[in-house]
Amino acid sequence: MVALVTSVTLSAAKVETVSAAPVGASAFRGLDPVRILDTRNGERPGATSSTVLTVAGVNGVPANAISVVLNVTAYQPDREGFITVHPWGEGLPNTSNVNMRDSRTIVPNLVTTKVGTGGNVVLYTSVATHIIVDVFGYYVPANSSREGRFISVAPRRLLDTRHTSRVAPDGRVTVPRPSEVSPDTEGMVFNVTAVNSGVRPDGFAYWTALPAGSTLPNTSNLNIIRSGQTIANQVIVKPSSTGVDFYSYAGGDIIVDFLGYYTGPSAANSDVGLYVPVTPARLLDTRSSPNPLGRGVTVHHGWSVEVGTGGVAGVPVGGASAVALNVTMTRSLDDGYVTVYPAGRPRPDASNINADRSGVTAPNHVQVQNASRGVALYSFGGADLIVDIFGWFVGTPASSYLSPVNSLPPAQMFPAQLSIPDIKVKTLVRENVAFVDKDPSHLIESRTPNQPGNVAIFGHRTSYGREFRNLDRMKVGTLIYLAVEGKIYTYRTTSIDVRVPTDPLLYMTSSNDQTISLVACHPPGSVKYRIVAHGDLVSVDEL
Repeated sequence: MVALVTSVTLSAAKVETVSAAPVGASAFRGLDPVRILDTRNGERPGATSSTVLTVAGVNGVPANAISVVLNVTAYQPDREGFITVHPWGEGLPNTSNVNMRDSRTIVPNLVTTKVGTGGNVVLYTSVATHIIVDVFGYYVPANSSREGRFISVAPRRLLDTRHTSRVAPDGRVTVPRPSEVSPDTEGMVFNVTAVNSGVRPDGFAYWTALPAGSTLPNTSNLNIIRSGQTIANQVIVKPSSTGVDFYSYAGGDIIVDFLGYYTGPSAANSDVGLYVPVTPARLLDTRSSPNPLGRGVTVHHGWSVEVGTGGVAGVPVGGASAVALNVTMTRSLDDGYVTVYPAGRPRPDASNINADRSGVTAPNHVQVQNASRGVALYSFGGADLIVDIFGWFVGTPASSYLSPVNSLPPAQMFPAQLSIPDIKVKTLVRENVAFVDKDPSHLIESRTPNQPGNVAIFGHRTSYGREFRNLDRMKVGTLIYLAVEGKIYTYRTTSIDVRVPTDPLLYMTSSNDQTISLVACHPPGSVKYRIVAHGDLVSVDEL
């Protein structure tokens, strides 16, 4: 790693005294949000660099804080990449907090991280990008506490301006404090989604959460890069007596889902809801593993995948009422959303991550009620999902009694356009091999690109259009592009082999991986064998 190390120190803060603590347990304290880092005012962190940021003992965060809650924004990275936040003095974990798709990106994400040596955290960037960091709260050691214990609720929608009135540029909308939340709460937890977003002529658009009626801070929670964009982020904010305001710089619609709250001084003294940070660990990565659906299997449209939490990364079996996760959607198959909820419980009318087109990569911090089987992730539209755990909350998990049922997504309809630049192929693909004498054709017994399994396309090498005449010149790594129903599916060739015509592996697979097979007679002029080029799906994009 080539390290760019920047130490940032701000105004001093006192040490807050809380009861003697068992190792790890802590209580939350909310802060009025404040910006603590903006590299746009200085040197831009480079690729594979680490920025060291002092967070404890400054800016209202006490020196004995063991975790902090930050909003971290990546601003216009060089290319696709990620930011990982971790304690200073600990090694770089195999996790991420902010994921960026391309250089036009402005991506925010809430981050809960342990504080490391000297009150510092590290922001590692895989690619060059500016970083903006706002602090929203912190955790201090506590054996038991009245205030700062997280009480999770079944997610419920409190506001959707699509059904009321769009927020005007430079306008606000207020979400009243729910009745179960005491006026002295340390903070409320929301999932906030911006939709139908506007953009100012200066190219900027953002949303800020703040105590209702208070002065607008120099912070943001959601950042918009194009008109009409849909983007989500989790927000922890300490309300005023009247609730929480959501301010829009450029106008748009907003959806607010309520996930829970932190107790205030008027609550009973208890250990239930105290936070215990863990060394970040990966629980799910459908692009590879771990993945209970099978290695490399996408969470397809209408599917759910369960992730166990008990006994993982220090989380006790039967002892976590909620968990703090970072969830990333990538390679979305269509516009849609992801909902995270207790496994085996009814799926709520809420969402955590949103995609407004195929190919989206989007992260979100998810602080969610836990169940005896862990958490479930439902995908509307289909996407690959990555889940990292950062901590858990003391208490009893909810019971699990329902099991997910994952049915096959509806098939897409051919014709399609096939392009393989390396062997100069650009051709129509028809539905049904009965038309293979006209153009390469999709075998209807095989799957379509939006489904789990293999897409099989048959073509000729020496007769008719001879579109597959150079199939034997393909190499491992050759890219295959298949455009169907407004989307481009990109596959990377994994092997080229020769099989007998009756071999079912010409078009069948026992896996739910999304793959493609291009099939033609072999050798040229003979029908004795079939040459097959196999590929794995690597990306999905809008045409």
